[in-house]
Amino acid sequence: WVAKRFFNIGAGEGAVDIQENYHQVVKEVTRLSKAGYFLKRFITEANKQAVEITQGIEVTEFKLGVEVVQDSCGPSKASGFSFDQYQTESESNHGIIVWLFEPRRSSTVSHWSGTNEYPPWHRHKLGSTLNAFTHYAYLLSLESTVLADLQSVLRIGFFHIQYAHPFIQAATTIDKDGSGIQVFGVGDHGVAGIDTFLEKHECVDRCRQLRLQRDGFATEPAPEDSDDDEAYLG
Repeated sequence: WVAKRFFNIGAGEGAVDIQENYHQVVKEVTRLSKAGYFLKRFITEANKQAVEITQGIEVTEFKLGVEVVQDSCGPSKASGFSFDQYQTESESNHGIIVWLFEPRRSSTVSHWSGTNEYPPWHRHKLGSTLNAFTHYAYLLSLESTVLADLQSVLRIGFFHIQYAHPFIQAATTIDKDGSGIQVFGVGDHGVAGIDTFLEKHECVDRCRQLRLQRDGFATEPAPEDSDDDEAYLG
């Protein structure tokens, strides 16, 4: 396993304090949990409709850990936080040092989409499956969530394909002073990110086989040779 924390969220290295690290790690865990739920529903729906998809896709495993800080030693060197920082923030509700633990993976990573890029994979089974999965998750979330930056690695010792760290574009929550909040943390471009998906996503055959349209799920699958593509994305 590998322990991970946030040290740069766009404001420069060292700008992440203990509370910000807490919030970002929790958002990362939320992303992975939400993606796992969408994937489970997607696989169930594909099997129900007898649509062939790549088997063995999994969202990366993860564990959430809290660092035990001894007064005599202070935070670990790996945490990047000083004893003074810890003492200052430890009295707050989120003043604990948290870590995200994930299995050690191969450094060879395949990229299937970017933060704001959604290429169609018409001739690649896994790529096409993930195209359809992204479309399905968008509709299942009532058009409020888009999975982005999907990556996959072959898990060592298994024939399972994992994809890790999907960014999520979410309909941005507005707080009391009217400013936008990154609901899912780093990489969340909010409504603009969803609009980019709608502009760039091009339906592949598996989208049509699963009856995925722009505004919801079709009651009947589109024929493979159908020229009526107006209802579909792309």
